Amino acid sequence: MQDSWKEKALKYGTIAFVLSVIVGGFVIAWPDFMRGRELRRQVESLSAKIEEKKQEIAVLKENQRRFATDRQFIETIARQKHRVYPGDLVFVSEDE
Repeated sequence: MQDSWKEKALKYGTIAFVLSVIVGGFVIAWPDFMRGRELRRQVESLSAKIEEKKQEIAVLKENQRRFATDRQFIETIARQKHRVYPGDLVFVSEDE
């Protein structure tokens, strides 16, 4: 049996409506999808920075512990900073 023009119009109208809803949904959701991707990138970047800072903190805490307990460490750092004991004889090279 052949469809009447009303049935065809209803059928094609329904298909057009469903397709427009799907396309409209994509158009509306696309900016949110892209924003989500950007936010995930930012989270990854910030997580990496946090890990770097945690490592720096660990080094600083180790140095702090050594300053409190290791006299040789303190002297090594002081010598690197050009500190001397009273009465030490200091030689300065022209390279510095």
